Amino acid sequence: MDTNFSPIENYPFLSPFIFNEDPGIIEKHKISILKRLDNVWRPLKIDACQTHEYLAARENVFATVVAEHFEKQYQIIVKKSLSTNNSFETLSQNTRLLDSIIHTAFEYAFEDLPILKERINEELKKEYRFKKKSLPKNQQKHELNRKQIEKIESNPEDPEQRQLLKYYNSIDADLNREISSLTERLESLNEQMPLAQQAELKRDFLLKHFVIFARGGYGRAELSFASDRDLGYCLDTQQLSSGEAEICRQFIIHIEHLLRIAGIETAHQYFELDEDLSRFKDPGSIHTIPAILESRVLLGSNNLANALKRRFFQILPYETFVLSQIRDYHNRTVPGLSQMNIKEDQGGLRSLQIPLWLAAATFGVFPNQTADMLALLIQKRIISPRQGFKLCQALEFLYDLRNFSAVAAKFHFDDHARESGLSEKDLQINIINDATERLYLLKKKRFESIDVFDRYRLQMVNHIQYLSEAILQRLLDRTIVRTFSNFQVVVNLGKRQIVEINALEGLPQVPISLIFNDPPALLELFEYVGQSEYDLSFDLKDEMADLIKILTPDVIEIHRPQIAERFSKLMLTPFAANAWRIMLEICEPINAENQPRTLMGCFIPETNKMRFLLRNLAYHQHPVCTHTINALDRTQKELDRLKKDYQELYQYLEPKHILALKWGILFHDVGKIDPQTDHEVSGTSIAVKALERIGYDDQELFTLVSLLIVHHTTVVQLSRTSAYFDQALQSFFEIADRNLINVILLFLCNISDYISVSDSNAHSTRSLRTFFEETYRVFAEMRSSQKQEDSMDFIQTYLDIKKTDLESDTRIYLLINRSLRENLVSVLLTPLERINQKERKLLEKSEAELQVLWRDLKLGSLDEHGTDQTTDKFIRTIRQSLSNETLVALTELYSPLINWFFASFPNRFLLSSPPGMVAENLTIFNKLERPAIVNVITNAHGRLNALLIYVHDLPQIHSRIAYTLNLKHLNIESAKINQIKFASGQIAFCYYLK
Repeated sequence: MDTNFSPIENYPFLSPFIFNEDPGIIEKHKISILKRLDNVWRPLKIDACQTHEYLAARENVFATVVAEHFEKQYQIIVKKSLSTNNSFETLSQNTRLLDSIIHTAFEYAFEDLPILKERINEELKKEYRFKKKSLPKNQQKHELNRKQIEKIESNPEDPEQRQLLKYYNSIDADLNREISSLTERLESLNEQMPLAQQAELKRDFLLKHFVIFARGGYGRAELSFASDRDLGYCLDTQQLSSGEAEICRQFIIHIEHLLRIAGIETAHQYFELDEDLSRFKDPGSIHTIPAILESRVLLGSNNLANALKRRFFQILPYETFVLSQIRDYHNRTVPGLSQMNIKEDQGGLRSLQIPLWLAAATFGVFPNQTADMLALLIQKRIISPRQGFKLCQALEFLYDLRNFSAVAAKFHFDDHARESGLSEKDLQINIINDATERLYLLKKKRFESIDVFDRYRLQMVNHIQYLSEAILQRLLDRTIVRTFSNFQVVVNLGKRQIVEINALEGLPQVPISLIFNDPPALLELFEYVGQSEYDLSFDLKDEMADLIKILTPDVIEIHRPQIAERFSKLMLTPFAANAWRIMLEICEPINAENQPRTLMGCFIPETNKMRFLLRNLAYHQHPVCTHTINALDRTQKELDRLKKDYQELYQYLEPKHILALKWGILFHDVGKIDPQTDHEVSGTSIAVKALERIGYDDQELFTLVSLLIVHHTTVVQLSRTSAYFDQALQSFFEIADRNLINVILLFLCNISDYISVSDSNAHSTRSLRTFFEETYRVFAEMRSSQKQEDSMDFIQTYLDIKKTDLESDTRIYLLINRSLRENLVSVLLTPLERINQKERKLLEKSEAELQVLWRDLKLGSLDEHGTDQTTDKFIRTIRQSLSNETLVALTELYSPLINWFFASFPNRFLLSSPPGMVAENLTIFNKLERPAIVNVITNAHGRLNALLIYVHDLPQIHSRIAYTLNLKHLNIESAKINQIKFASGQIAFCYYLK
């Protein structure tokens, strides 16, 4: 890897877009700030012996002086940005400003190093004393626990004693770990304390074994007003004693703390040169590698920074990196003509950065400036000089827009903007829209008219869209060779396709039928396909059809154990559905019995009958085979979503659970090959026999797969049971055997199948997801509760509490609405003083916040989402201070209506509605003398979602409602009717129809 490449001098037209390091400017800024810091610090005369007070005072001085300096300089740069037509000048100025502050923080923190050393020594001694005191206590607990275990082991037949033994053994394991950890740490502290005491860190020595570097956009000196301030720290711990290393770590923490309290938030990463970096190979962390490789040294050892870069380059998994970046590139949102995310959308800044990263990885060169990278592409004839200049022009303009969008609301939105009809809420960071565009033209005189602006903007976006795609195609128009146990594949990266399969190098080249006469080798190929999402070329698929005659049942039987192992690895890959899709596509001509024969069918013959099988066309949009593969693909997406949204749930899933889930999905509709049977029931026996045939013998796997097949639609049906929600939850718990893992797997199986049925299903998953969330909440409550009560009783209690909470929130919502018509003081604060003085005093702490929230709602300038968020925050703030009794007293006027409404309308409506919707319906259903009241409930898109109906004294009303709905071609998904008997003896009905 070349870290010193710089061909920029060959292309002078790129010079306006290059960042010139200017140590003089940084030194000038640093000296100026340090002088001001010294002037403020000197008069304080705080004794250095008072370690904590001394450091706290020093930190306060730094925070005040640096925050003031930064804000002043930042405002100057923002003001200058309006008059420059080269945003790279602004990026450079902003970069230099942050550089100078980091240099200042280092110098200031270095002066604190002797005090830091004292504090570290004190803390190490304190930790040593505490841990030395804790060790004997834990050893004593361990001895007592061992005695209990020995006592219980003397009576192993008693079931209760066996359960108790399991409990004590888990405590034993925890205590062993704790004792081992304490012993290890005490040994480390014994070594560390004298070394920390003796450590003398001179400035030159520190800078030789320490480096601070800028990462990402900051590293490229493209620090826009919207950019993250990404920093990195690295220590060469091999050259430091453990005491010196500890002091250096605390020194880094001190620098970060100084920056943070001065209002300069950074995203920082810490590395040690000898640490294991393999975690960054993971697809979720791989983006860290290019950010390090293109980093720029701010302070410390260049040699250390280059050594760290070399280590990162060595672990960069080229193929994985390429595939992840290509997916990222193609997943970019296509922007509209009048609105765009400047950074993330297709044609935005990231769309160019991805090909540049791939070019750097391909050529093994990571310059830390975009202009240098473009110069390299010109030199390699990937782009022409003209195209390089076009890209720089486009980058310059997008950075100008990004800078403007980041500071528009704070610095540019004024009375002039208001008079022009602009709204501050429409100005968003990184977003160019009509409001930002109009403000830009108002404040910056770069373009004569909106037409000139739009033409230029769309042209620049088009440059990046077109040229980034061209760079990708040219970069990836190459092949790589991957070697496996007994074969090699040639992959075309641009096409993301395996184009050749050969015997190992040095061996005679033979047909594919001889390479893959060993089934495990074939599955090794498809495991690679499942990892990479590659396709096979048209010719390869045709040639591989020869394998169908070779992979006979006898051959499969011989290799059963290895086949099961290979299939498990294949199923756990992220793109297993892609592998199965290809195995279904590889087939022979239809035989005389009109039966298809596929490569997948060699292993699982039943799948041959699933190919182009049509079932339930009124419901299913695809043949059974296509639906099944789509469901398997969806399963991985739902697993990824679970990992992102419910990390605490995902951690319960082990590989064996994910394996069962994917096999369950693959077989969930296999029973449909026999139209005479119930496919949920027949599918289980077919699946178990098929799994046994390919080498599985795990009863736990068979049980889980069978559970998922039998109930692959049950959770969907339960989620629609609005009439008896408590029974639906109870049924779900019973089906899942009250096992959280089963709850998760059943939900994933149901939603993956449901979404894959049709396009309309894919857009109507809200009720199913809500049902799962509710189930999880109840389950979590049950697990955390110490009460040993029936699950049905627990569910009822949970729902009653939720209903009570909703009633309280609705009362607060009504108070808020009334206060917006009148005022907050007369509606809430004055009555509260009379009703409950203690709670009025408690509310005083939040009164300023309430006034701000009330003002935001009163102005009416928030969009729907903003209004909902503000109202929700308003409700939560009041709930923290006011009891239910006080809320009832404050809203006594509404109590008769609230009590009637909550007693009359079905719980399923109430428990699925926000307080705003309940409050709205309270006002609609307040004229009970009317014979009928109907409210139409719509979804976010304005489409009919449900009907809420109240009727009395209307004969044959059920039939009349059913007839009317049929006349309007409305289908009832679920319904609940409550009968109300008034004191007068009058009968009324309340309907909730979904």
